[in-house]
Amino acid sequence: MTQEKYAVVIVTYNREKLLRECIRQVEVQTVPANKIVIVNNASTDGTAAYLSRLTAMGKYHIINCTKNIGGAGGFAMGLSKIVSYDVDCILFIDDDAMLSPDYMKKLLQARSCHPRYHAFAGSVITNGKIDTWHRRKLLQPGLFLRNCQESFYKKKAFECDIASFCGMLIDKKIIKQIGIPHEKYFIWNDDVEYSLRIHQYSRFLVIPDAVLNHRTRLNESAKHPRRYEWKDYYAIRNRVWMLMEHGSPLDRIVNFADLFLRVVFRNWLFSILRINGYNWKYEKDMVKKALKDVGIMSEKPWQIVKQDEYPDVGV
Repeated sequence: MTQEKYAVVIVTYNREKLLRECIRQVEVQTVPANKIVIVNNASTDGTAAYLSRLTAMGKYHIINCTKNIGGAGGFAMGLSKIVSYDVDCILFIDDDAMLSPDYMKKLLQARSCHPRYHAFAGSVITNGKIDTWHRRKLLQPGLFLRNCQESFYKKKAFECDIASFCGMLIDKKIIKQIGIPHEKYFIWNDDVEYSLRIHQYSRFLVIPDAVLNHRTRLNESAKHPRRYEWKDYYAIRNRVWMLMEHGSPLDRIVNFADLFLRVVFRNWLFSILRINGYNWKYEKDMVKKALKDVGIMSEKPWQIVKQDEYPDVGV
């Protein structure tokens, strides 16, 4: 196998201890990274001081943001730097993603053996269990998502349509085609939207033996009915943004109906019934604000180059 050149982009915020471990795992890859870009989202712990010591090492490029621009903004900023490097592909990870030493070796081997694919991913393990939320299938109409079943991970490889930024590997020429993630998403659905752009040229090939240990909690259901948190604002707003950009008229109708029934109507009904003795005002106000703030993204400032500059991309 020809030695592939790859870069890693890591986004971090106030998790110095995790970041140190994350970087150690990148450093011990059996196929070393050529460049490592770390985007520090205005951390207030010791992250900036720690990263300053890495700047003397030629393979590192540190970006210290003046404010927290979220995961979406962090990956957008990191990729805007990486596309100028002499690399073949780019790996996305957060600071809580711990790669197994042969993670990149296995993905690069798959890339070499399966040239019709331009996007790859491994298994995400959380607390000793496969977190199926990170690799998903696309359901239409509606642009709904279904997690790839655990049984899929018993195969040598399998396809999926949507991958999270947790261990996603993309050919640089694809990024040249589709541009960088939408920074205004901040968090949530940014990786889903980016996967939809990638999907124009390639599905993801998942290599289950390439393992990433995600140092977080499993995405398990909370107490029902679930109360909202601040992140739900972005989930709702960005879901509509994504539909406006990628959905067909039928996708929008089906998804908006689901949004009304399972979000708007849900909160209204729960407030009338005073479920759990609570008036659900926080949830109702959050939904109103998210929908009010939607707008329509009519321009595409994320586009890096013209589409015809890489006419060979596709399967």
